Amino acid sequence: MSVTPVVPRTGRRLDRRRLLGAGLGVVVASVPLTTAGPASAAPAAGGSAPALPVPQVAEIARMGPIGCEGIVFDRAGRLFMSDTLGTEILSIRPDGSAQVWSRGLTGAPNGHKVLPDGTHLVAQMGPPGAVLWLDADGTVLRTITEDDRGRPLRAPNDVTVDPRTGACYISDPGRFATAEPGRVYHLDSPRGQLRTVVDEGVLQFPNGLALTPDRRFLAVSEGGRNRVMRFPVRPDGSLGERRFFTSLPSQPNTWTNGEAQPDGLAFDADGRLYIAHFGTGLVRVHDAAGRDLGSLDSRTPCITNLVFGGPRLDQLFVTGHLGTSLSDPGPAVVVRLTLPGIRGLSLLTPDGG
Repeated sequence: MSVTPVVPRTGRRLDRRRLLGAGLGVVVASVPLTTAGPASAAPAAGGSAPALPVPQVAEIARMGPIGCEGIVFDRAGRLFMSDTLGTEILSIRPDGSAQVWSRGLTGAPNGHKVLPDGTHLVAQMGPPGAVLWLDADGTVLRTITEDDRGRPLRAPNDVTVDPRTGACYISDPGRFATAEPGRVYHLDSPRGQLRTVVDEGVLQFPNGLALTPDRRFLAVSEGGRNRVMRFPVRPDGSLGERRFFTSLPSQPNTWTNGEAQPDGLAFDADGRLYIAHFGTGLVRVHDAAGRDLGSLDSRTPCITNLVFGGPRLDQLFVTGHLGTSLSDPGPAVVVRLTLPGIRGLSLLTPDGG
């Protein structure tokens, strides 16, 4: 196994044992997972033949027992990942090496998107809970800690962006494993006001977010009910009444001893929704009408988030953990699933291509 180190920024102190783990660094992209070759595409419920390609799976990065979420590409092809158990955002290079990219974060970055002007918006779970605007070099330009009603943010989790306008939606489910009520916010620009567009009591643990390819609906993972809801998007960025989109199969959560939950979301160009089923190693796939198309096996015990990338946008990059609990997360990994015939929806261009 070829291993390369994670490089800190100059002047940044870094707990390298925690970041790299015992003898683990970043695995070069050509190194496959333990079981080489194609993974399986499980059929949809009911036993019909799989409607998905069989993915080629490769582990492209492996780190120590850190958090792994907020996976995103910028226009230069740089891949970023948030350490949700620390305070850093990492940049992972194509050769598998990684370095700390962020400056001045204070607690648990999570969801992350690149805006049309090349700056970045990050959900910080905290403390303090915040929405952060960063420049292209990872320096914080603005910290938002309250919504438009003056209420403190609890634990912002995920971000999605409309690349036509730069407007963003941010989920705030409250702190993990608490009964805090969740919200969803809208930010029309990084200099604007953070508006609550889904208030408390509507969703139980709103988590992953994604806009449909036509930008007419916002899909939201509702972790507390193991389902995905969607909301019509109004011209001013506010949302219409919630609508049921789909439920996920019920199965044990390897991390919480409860039920697996939908986490990160990503659409492909044809409107299929890819759902990271937290507490499992499976990416659930549903068509534009919410019908179950089956699942893709990442070959990791617990996945969290995902993003499309690659020159043809036919590669799905997934963050996951090799451990089985929050107290023992095991190495953090980034896995690449190559999906022949699939084209992901880009969040870097107005037309999604």
